[in-house]
Amino acid sequence: MLVTLSERCQGSSHQKDNKPLQDYCLATSDKLKTYAYALVADGHGGEKYIRSDRGSEIAVRCGVQCTNELLKQIYSYIPGKKQNLIKKNLELLCVKISMRWKEEVIKHFNENPLTEDELKQLEEQGILIPIKEEDIPVLYGSTLLEAVYFEMFNFWFALQIGDGKCAVIKENDSVVFPSELENEKLGFGVTTSLCSKNAPSEFRYVFGFEKINGISVMSDGMTDSFDAAKLPDFILNLKTNTVEDCKNTVSELKAFLPVLSEQGSGDDISISAIFSKKGFI
Repeated sequence: MLVTLSERCQGSSHQKDNKPLQDYCLATSDKLKTYAYALVADGHGGEKYIRSDRGSEIAVRCGVQCTNELLKQIYSYIPGKKQNLIKKNLELLCVKISMRWKEEVIKHFNENPLTEDELKQLEEQGILIPIKEEDIPVLYGSTLLEAVYFEMFNFWFALQIGDGKCAVIKENDSVVFPSELENEKLGFGVTTSLCSKNAPSEFRYVFGFEKINGISVMSDGMTDSFDAAKLPDFILNLKTNTVEDCKNTVSELKAFLPVLSEQGSGDDISISAIFSKKGFI
C-alpha cells in the first residue's frame, strides 16, 4: 500500500519582494493505492516570466494528464520488462507533456489578456507588444519533475526538465539521487525549461525494476536549503513519519518549510513523495 505527501511554501525572499508562490506540486494515487504519482514544478523567477506561477500549475496538470493517457501502454510492458518499449513510451511522454503544456499556456494567455501591471512589467523588460504566439510560453516558464511508482510490479520511473532533485529510497533504506537525471550544465541561475523550443529533447528520464521504499521529487529551493549530506536523513525521517501518521506529518511539514526557506535558500520550496507502507503496522 502506498501513501503520498505533497507540500509547498512561498520563499522568504519572495515574500519580501512581493513575488507570488511560483512552485506547484501534487501527489496522488489510484483508489487501491497500488500506484502513485508525485510531481513538482518550479516557475522561473526572472522578471520576464510574469506568469510562471500559472506555468508551474499547468505543468503539473499536464504531467498527470499525459501520464494517464500513456499509462495502459507503459503498464502492459512492465511484466515482461520490455525496456526498449518503456524507453520509447517515456520519450513519447516527454514530447506529449511539452506539447500539451505549450498548448495550455497559449490557451490561458488568449483567455486571460495581459493586465496593466503585466504590460508595465514587460515594457520595463523591453519586450515588444503584441507578443508573438511562439513567444507566449516564455511568460509561463517552468521546470517539471515527475515520479511514478507501481508497487505491484516493483517498477518506478522519473522524468525531469530543469533543476530540482529526485530521491529514491532503496529497499535497504539507502537514499540515492539517480545520476541519469543530473545535468552538470544546470545551476547558478541556468536551467532547462518547458518554454524552450527544444523542451522534448531536454527532458531526462530514468526507470527501475526493483522494490523501493519510496521516491520523492523536490524543487531546488529544497535542495539548496540543505547540506547535501543531511538531505538523505531528512527524506528517511519524512518517510517514517508519513507512513506512521501522514496527517500530522503534513501539518509539521507545512510549518517547517517556511522556516527552512528563511534559514536556507530563501526560495519557494516544494516537495512531493510516494512512500510504501509495507513493513509498517
